[in-house]
Amino acid sequence: MATDSSVRVVGKADCVICGEEMPVKQNGRDTLNISCPWCGVSAYVKGGTQAHGIVLGWVRKSGSEQEAPTPKKPAPAPIASPLAAINQAVKKSATLLG
Repeated sequence: MATDSSVRVVGKADCVICGEEMPVKQNGRDTLNISCPWCGVSAYVKGGTQAHGIVLGWVRKSGSEQEAPTPKKPAPAPIASPLAAINQAVKKSATLLG
């Protein structure tokens, strides 16, 4: 299994825990790495998933950075903020649990 180790910063997003700005990186296999240098929270998001589309919706690009690649599958509309995404997940799990 060959892997492409090229990693590039696609933009910045606000941390879901502390709210500070953090870099969003993407590797050659379309996986996103969101790691906060302030509080230490980190996550990896595989390409082609619903979470990938949501995280790309949070990304803010600066003028010198390249545009983030479009997902291979059409992604649902991104949720407005990380906090809204967490609240929606809590409501969905509460509905499933009864």
